[in-house]
Amino acid sequence: MAEIKAKAQIEAKVILVLSEDEARALYNITIYGVKPFTSWFYKNLGKHYLQPFHEGVVSLFDTVFKEMPKELNRIDEARKAFKKN
Repeated sequence: MAEIKAKAQIEAKVILVLSEDEARALYNITIYGVKPFTSWFYKNLGKHYLQPFHEGVVSLFDTVFKEMPKELNRIDEARKAFKKN
C-alpha cells in the first residue's frame, strides 16, 4: 500500500525599499564581512537577539554584497548620463 505524507510550509517574503543612501550604507556594512560583523555584535551586544537568525544574517550579507553593487552602479551610470546632457 502506498503511503503519502504531506508537509505544509509557509514562506514569507518581505520587500524592503531603500533610499540610495540607505542602500549604500547597507552595502558598506557588508564590506566588513559577516564574520567580523557578527563577532563584534555578539561580543558587544550579546548573542541573544541575533544568533537565532545567524543563517539569515549570512544570507543577507551574501545577497547584499553580491546584488547591491549592480544596482548602485546603475544609479551611478544614470547620474553620469544625465550630467552629460
